[in-house]
Amino acid sequence: MRHAGLMTKGVRWTAAALLGAAGVAAGVAAQTLPVRQGLLSLPDARIFYEVVGSGEPIIVIHGGPGMDHRHLRPGLDVLAGSERLVYYDQRGTGRSSADLDSAGINLDAFVSDIDQLRQALGFDRVVVLGHSFGGLLALEYAFRYPEATRALILMMTVEPGSRWRSEAAEAQRARRTAEDADAIERLVGSEGFRAGDPATVSAVYRLAFRSTMRDPDRVDEVDLTMAPSTARDGSTVARLLGGSMGGMDRWDRLSSLQAPTLVIHGTFDPTPAAMAAALADSIPGGRLVTLPTGHFPFVEDPRGLVAAVSAFLAGIR
Repeated sequence: MRHAGLMTKGVRWTAAALLGAAGVAAGVAAQTLPVRQGLLSLPDARIFYEVVGSGEPIIVIHGGPGMDHRHLRPGLDVLAGSERLVYYDQRGTGRSSADLDSAGINLDAFVSDIDQLRQALGFDRVVVLGHSFGGLLALEYAFRYPEATRALILMMTVEPGSRWRSEAAEAQRARRTAEDADAIERLVGSEGFRAGDPATVSAVYRLAFRSTMRDPDRVDEVDLTMAPSTARDGSTVARLLGGSMGGMDRWDRLSSLQAPTLVIHGTFDPTPAAMAAALADSIPGGRLVTLPTGHFPFVEDPRGLVAAVSAFLAGIR
């Protein structure tokens, strides 16, 4: 495992590569990126997707469970200056739909959707980027479809097991202010939250994610406005998907991964640094990069994120 922080002495990226990546990051906001939307019809679901940019395809798997991809844009579009990002809403949320039962919402279906989308868009092999909970789905996809996985990018991913679960939960509790904790408790107990009111659910997410940021006041730069379907059905999707995953633990399988893997960790993210290091160490082609951010590096350090991803992809081409 090769470990590189952007300010670390042992980084092997050239100055030209870093400056070039930073230039891409600065230029993305100034250009209009091509965006194509579509709806993939499956026998038991419809999957909404957006393709942003041009270049090598990266399928982006958002977090949750029970969220949609809205919070990743436009921030993560910073990577689309040189790559083609394929965003999609996981079934049952956003503009995707499926029956809200155990037959429609389960791990097998969620992983299959990724490959169905890859095939429908005509890609032979893809880079798969999973953010937060999406990292678990990215890992599962790489296990099941190794021939289609060119590389993995695990960005602020949750643990693929439970070794650090208590430590991660305690870190998030410790960073959450008493005022935010009280407000979350009050909102979760409200009629609006129980009814799936988008404004109420959005307010809970904003308060919950404040403690995952390096600067909590920057949480408003993440679009956590819940779509009506996500606010209404997200908790059901999370419950059903979680039930199908059970006590999933993939630590013992990581050594079988064939895809080169970039693990991106934020020093202010509640996930322990030791977990991120162990994850990269456990994957034969694993590399760890640490950024001075919280859970959303595309908001707090877009240049660093672009530099890390660009260098990684350049190294596997």
